[in-house]
Amino acid sequence: MEKRTFTNILITLVVLALIPIGVGVFIYLQNQYIDWHETYTTESKEPYNNYMIFNLLKEYKPKKEFVFIDNLLTEKLAEEEIKDAKNTMSYVFVGSSPFLLKKEIDSLMSFVKKGNSAFFMASRVPDSLFILLNLNSQDYDYLYDSLISTNLTNSVLHNEPNFIFNYRKKRKSVPKNWSYFEGINTGKTNQYQELGYIYKETAIQKHNNYESQYTDSDAYQNENIEEESINNDNKKKHTNFIRVKHGEGYFYFHKNPILFTNYYLIQEDGKKYAERVLSYIPEGNILWDERSHFRKYQKRDRTPSPLSYILSQPSLAWGYYTLLVSALLFVIFRGKRMQRIIPILRKEENTSLEFTKTVGQLYYLQKDHKRLSQLKIRLFFDYIRTHYHMNTQHIDDDFRKKLSERSGIKKETIELLLTDIQKINGQNEVSEWLLRKIHTQIQEFYKNCK
Repeated sequence: MEKRTFTNILITLVVLALIPIGVGVFIYLQNQYIDWHETYTTESKEPYNNYMIFNLLKEYKPKKEFVFIDNLLTEKLAEEEIKDAKNTMSYVFVGSSPFLLKKEIDSLMSFVKKGNSAFFMASRVPDSLFILLNLNSQDYDYLYDSLISTNLTNSVLHNEPNFIFNYRKKRKSVPKNWSYFEGINTGKTNQYQELGYIYKETAIQKHNNYESQYTDSDAYQNENIEEESINNDNKKKHTNFIRVKHGEGYFYFHKNPILFTNYYLIQEDGKKYAERVLSYIPEGNILWDERSHFRKYQKRDRTPSPLSYILSQPSLAWGYYTLLVSALLFVIFRGKRMQRIIPILRKEENTSLEFTKTVGQLYYLQKDHKRLSQLKIRLFFDYIRTHYHMNTQHIDDDFRKKLSERSGIKKETIELLLTDIQKINGQNEVSEWLLRKIHTQIQEFYKNCK
């Protein structure tokens, strides 16, 4: 039993020691982990999110108000503050693809027609919006490469040399699809304008779900690709940033929203490029669209479970994990069969004295002094037998002498007590006075004896 107890204590101490170590390792790994998914949220500081561009716009337009669109665009644009605004405003969306309903697109068209602006930094936008703008349906063409070169057509905003950006994931340079506009010609030349373009920086091509990179002469020989065709492909300019006039306002479309995420804005060239693109945003308040991100819209439609809310709050999450660990420890150490609890046994009480007192009170109330005095005498002799181990059947001088020696009471006092006892035993009735006297003598004996 002792060995098992020692083992349980040892296991408990080991588990308790491992818990803080495990928590420390978890926190360390959590801090080391970087999420490279392109989620485009303003709250996150992970590489491909919108935290920095959101704050960059605030710094760029410090005196302007930022309006968050977290409900239907139709409802927001119908508000009096926006609908009847005297100054122009700019709608901004930065993400992979906006999720816009038909009535929202119609509201946005009316919004821009009044002289406002709409900026879409998205790799895909609804085709219905392009058709309403009298543009051909956009083709989803792209350049496949890890490095991309980009610039702006405006001579004031143009940069020499071109801006070169590298796409990375998990700290490795990997190829990516860089979208651009193709086949969106329009007969109204004053309506459509190219503002920016991209080049393919290296000779990476995509062939039926596998990549091949041509860098040296060996690559050219293996793939049989002529150097001239590769150079021509790299030098080909592809439009990735356009402006479309609609009524009194403008629509702006940029096909590479990833260039405006945190990863590129912490770079000097990335911030410079973003500032030049954002310079097209006119003076006025900015309507920042957070609702139209497709993933976020789907999350809004789902009813969150209580557990998802608990895990979303750090303090509640740690409390929940602690509860699970505690329950596991309880099952391990308390789930096995335990020894039955030993009941507490009460100490036996001597009730003879209480019984005697009760009987004595009964005799006293009945005025039976004889029986009451005999009861006291019987208890007195029982005390002598128990404490002094003397025989009380024969009371003589030798008995009186030994009792005096053993109890420490004078022989004359003992003789007087024993004489009164003999007197009580020889009478048929005992007076109350004699009863009180014998009671006093016996109590004095108890008090003074040793």
